[in-house]
Amino acid sequence: MSNATGEHIVADLYDSYNDTQKEILVIEIRKTRNKLFTVAAIIFVLDFIGLISLKAVAAETILFIAIVPLVYVGLGFFALKEPLAAIILGIALIIGIWIYIAVSTGTASIIKGWLIKAAIVYLLLAGLQNAREAHRIKKELKG
Repeated sequence: MSNATGEHIVADLYDSYNDTQKEILVIEIRKTRNKLFTVAAIIFVLDFIGLISLKAVAAETILFIAIVPLVYVGLGFFALKEPLAAIILGIALIIGIWIYIAVSTGTASIIKGWLIKAAIVYLLLAGLQNAREAHRIKKELKG
């Protein structure tokens, strides 16, 4: 086996590894985006159910409850470029919203809806893991 053939095999392995890493990067970014979209859908659906139970369904109120989900959809699209920043902003936003609600309506709101809050926390933390992996791969491919 000549030295040139050995170098060719190593180069092919390196190229194959880079291709695999690029595919994994795309998958991790997509997972991060989808988790942000899912959080947006959960928030919108639950707020809409709340409007129905209050019999306050009107175009104006629907537009009002759509603000936060639309922000999460925007973060989902931002995650295609910067997944780690997008998920961190999503986590900060939900924490801020929950603190605001707890302060404005009382601490009982912290416990209400705990199952949904747990699901949202799970989605955001799982998205954070995906975003960290995507960030790590991005750095590796650049360097």
